[in-house]
Amino acid sequence: MKQTIREVTRGALEALAARGHSKYTIDTYRYFWNGLIRYFDDKEYVHFDLTVADEYIRLRSESLKKTERYIRFIKRAILILDSFNRDGTISNRYCTRLCLIEHKEYIQLLEQYGEAMKTYEYSMCTIEHYLSHGMKFLQHLEIEELYDISRLEAKHIFSYISTLEDYSAVSIKNMTGALCLFLKYLYQNGYVTHDLSNQAGSVRRCLSRKLPSYWTKDEVIVLLNFIDKGNPNEKRDYAMILLVARLGLRSGDLKKLKFENLKWSSNTIELVQSKTGVPISLPLLRDVGWAIIDYVENARPKIDSSYVFLSHNAPYLPLSERNHLYRTLEKYMQRTHIPVVGKRRSGMHSLRHSLATTLIEQDTSLHLISDILGHTSSNSTSIYLQTDIARLRDCALSLREDGE
Repeated sequence: MKQTIREVTRGALEALAARGHSKYTIDTYRYFWNGLIRYFDDKEYVHFDLTVADEYIRLRSESLKKTERYIRFIKRAILILDSFNRDGTISNRYCTRLCLIEHKEYIQLLEQYGEAMKTYEYSMCTIEHYLSHGMKFLQHLEIEELYDISRLEAKHIFSYISTLEDYSAVSIKNMTGALCLFLKYLYQNGYVTHDLSNQAGSVRRCLSRKLPSYWTKDEVIVLLNFIDKGNPNEKRDYAMILLVARLGLRSGDLKKLKFENLKWSSNTIELVQSKTGVPISLPLLRDVGWAIIDYVENARPKIDSSYVFLSHNAPYLPLSERNHLYRTLEKYMQRTHIPVVGKRRSGMHSLRHSLATTLIEQDTSLHLISDILGHTSSNSTSIYLQTDIARLRDCALSLREDGE
């Protein structure tokens, strides 16, 4: 049974309150949705309709010169209503794909593709990655004015791939791989009569020889000193950054860290790595342990959850898989005025690179560094030798001397 726009907004507001959102947040959504209701009334639409809501977004975005943050808010507000209208739920994150495809059949196709992906053992982050590339392909078909997916031909695939030429070889490989998966889905589920997945081609992936981005030991110390450990959010950030900088923990494992992984009796952190599936045991260093204790006792939301690190916004869930913590680190890098020059990366992964570089400078063996970083092969670790210029010079001198 269809719900009226007033029923949907009323139910969504009640759901937000039940999730523990603040009065300010609820009032902000109420104010925006009241404007949406007036727009529906003017258009004489009684029931909620995503197409009409998207019209309101475009008109409001054009008439009001708002910030990008505000535009993201109003899009989220609409997607909350759409989700609540369809299944009575509110999610923590929403992919904006519904606002980027106009053809209703394609929107439905993408939703069905997403549901099918859930039957596999993919993470939500991986599913959203594949949906994003599926959305881009369908968007291209709309530009080509192909609105009947059963008429899909190889020429449409070639046309789409030609738009990717400015991307790197690795990016093109990822995009065409995602496209192949989507094309297989179309064939296996009867949307098209021929398997066109082999038309997407392939890109040979070469091993990366780029120097990994890293920060000096002094820069990492400055960064940690600039974090306000009296602020609840920053207590959490300090503990997380310390875990990566001191122990080399991957951000995926950091977000999934549970209290059961903290072995206080043996002063170790024991977990199964998300990326490799290989168990790892790391020393629970004194400063890391005290940072975790300080966060849990004085800043962590007081809710029953097995995860150590939580979002500090209602409903206080574990950190999202889609949150790669890039902004978390970048915020403190900007505060310290540490320059981010050229293509130097400033994500959490760069702290792993920094740890590896520091260990190499201390003449730590590659095998031990591999164990610390959780690499399944020392070959993955050997790239960090390229950052040890002094050692490379020694190697060059030795080779020259041997040849004399």
